[in-house]
Amino acid sequence: MNTPTTEQAVSLDEYINHLREGFMADDLLRLRRRLPALKAKGDAARAAGHRELVAGVEVLAAILGSSVVETCTDPLPVALTEAGAAAAYLLKGIDLIPDSLPRIGLSDDEWIVARVLERNPELLKIA
Repeated sequence: MNTPTTEQAVSLDEYINHLREGFMADDLLRLRRRLPALKAKGDAARAAGHRELVAGVEVLAAILGSSVVETCTDPLPVALTEAGAAAAYLLKGIDLIPDSLPRIGLSDDEWIVARVLERNPELLKIA
């Protein structure tokens, strides 16, 4: 899939598919080392009243801290690539809606995490 540009309209599912492209076991292990930053994102979501995002961050943090990630190898199952891609999206500095915008800044983060968990219900068993 081509990288979406500002001139292309893509669905949330297409965007998630793009995010997970090329995601590898080493990427998950790098994210595991960033668990404190992920938990801080959850704290920010809690302060902003984004309960669904708080719950999603807790699931992603549990997955990243699990033995499944500790022992993962390539090729990763799609569910793990999507969980990792969602966590990476949460931790990157620039996203679709700037987090600094009051009330709506974390909405894109919430949508992505919720959709990844909806698409991959087996992730809840890992967490």
